[in-house]
Amino acid sequence: MDQEKIGSFLAENRKAKGFTQIEFAEKLGVSNKSVSRWETGKNMPDVSLFLPICDALDISVNELLIGERIATQENKKADEILVETIQASNKKLKSAQIVIYIFAVLVNALFMIGVPLTATPSDAMAVPLAALLGGAVSALLLSCLNIKPMRLFLFIPISVIELLVGSILYCGALYDYGLPYATILAFVQLTLFLLAMGIRKIIRKLIKTKRKNKSS
Repeated sequence: MDQEKIGSFLAENRKAKGFTQIEFAEKLGVSNKSVSRWETGKNMPDVSLFLPICDALDISVNELLIGERIATQENKKADEILVETIQASNKKLKSAQIVIYIFAVLVNALFMIGVPLTATPSDAMAVPLAALLGGAVSALLLSCLNIKPMRLFLFIPISVIELLVGSILYCGALYDYGLPYATILAFVQLTLFLLAMGIRKIIRKLIKTKRKNKSS
């Protein structure tokens, strides 16, 4: 989907209906900043708003998604089926993301808490290294998911807490390896998450540029 094209289409039809951004936002129960972000192509409306937007602007969901009027109007039932299909797909995707997120937390726990529980004093170097390895693996796993940055970054304090718990279990203190390695772990995970977000942003721009070149 070309978000900029969809945004321009929304703005054009909103103005044609005589709505200001504030009036349109109030009609949909969102902020005028949200409407502004849609119209500039920075964000897409939530799927749950597709039908209310289309009803307010007298357009079909198909027209909304392609960002232009189409000669043959699809009936309302077809639009509802399309929205339901998208919503069902989104629910499945979110469920899969939750499962993977929980799995990543468990991977962390295995390396950061499970290893210290079974380690001996001679494993003093292996225990913190295992914690870092587990944290890096789980961070790489989550980096593959297109989830909200806030949820992604929330994983960092979860990892740090698990590492500190492992430190207490292994040596009865935070200072032997807990705090220093927790700092390193947080830096490694933050770096991986930022890199993943940057790569996804570059890919989206490349796809958008490719689509523009095709249409021109």
